[in-house]
Amino acid sequence: LFISLSMSAFAEDYSGKSEMNDIKYSSYKDFATKWELVTIRFRKDTGEMRLTYGNKLAVDALKKGSTQYPDGAVFAKTGIHTSSDPQFVSSVVPKGIRRFQYMVKDKKKYASTGGWGYALFDSNGKTFPEDPKTTQDACYACHTIVENRGDVFSEPFDFVKNTKFPSHAERPSMKIKFEWKETKSLPDNISTHIPASIPKIRSVENSILRKNLFQGTLDEMKPILEEESKVSKTPVLFMSEDNKRFVIVIPKTSEECMEMGSYEIISTDMNNKPIVEKFCTHD
Repeated sequence: LFISLSMSAFAEDYSGKSEMNDIKYSSYKDFATKWELVTIRFRKDTGEMRLTYGNKLAVDALKKGSTQYPDGAVFAKTGIHTSSDPQFVSSVVPKGIRRFQYMVKDKKKYASTGGWGYALFDSNGKTFPEDPKTTQDACYACHTIVENRGDVFSEPFDFVKNTKFPSHAERPSMKIKFEWKETKSLPDNISTHIPASIPKIRSVENSILRKNLFQGTLDEMKPILEEESKVSKTPVLFMSEDNKRFVIVIPKTSEECMEMGSYEIISTDMNNKPIVEKFCTHD
């Protein structure tokens, strides 16, 4: 989960509080010394290392491969800035804490967000400027991608014994539904990137994700769009409800790729400016 930290000069500032969404930073601030380390994840798009911990209720359910987390289960995550070591440039090392994130299970209190409450705090344990309701909805929308895991991205790993715990990998993930859209019906900021020879494309239907999109959602949707593009052999689009932010995967033919398939990915940055990526891939 990655939340944009930009805000409008005219928006209300919610920063500096020690509680978000009825979740207090102080309630779990010692998680790193008292709870079990579940896993480590490195986000290549943000250069952020993430250490995820769980209390006993959360870890017990996770190790059983269960998706039914009991009330009181809590996951806590430390997001860490990274950079290369100037004396060992091929390695990435931690450079400081970026944020703390909590997921608290309470099926009744957080019924509108799948039974999980979400809270984000900066390195000092204080809230960020964004509206907590908007942030929580964005967190929930992103976590529905792993509905098959009980809305939990983390998979357990034993760093001592390398024990294989039950995994949800074999279970089907949340079914992302696609629909056909005529290219001419798309907004100009999107249709301009699609070759004129393509009359229609595939587009994600999911209203929760489209309504509560944040920057990290675009990155997390890329592999899903790529898979659909391989099947449909046509461009595949995911866009926000207001059509301003999007990512689209376009299959191409390229001499550079020779026998391999070629893809072009266009997505918007936090200022809605297009970013173009091109790569080759084996089908």
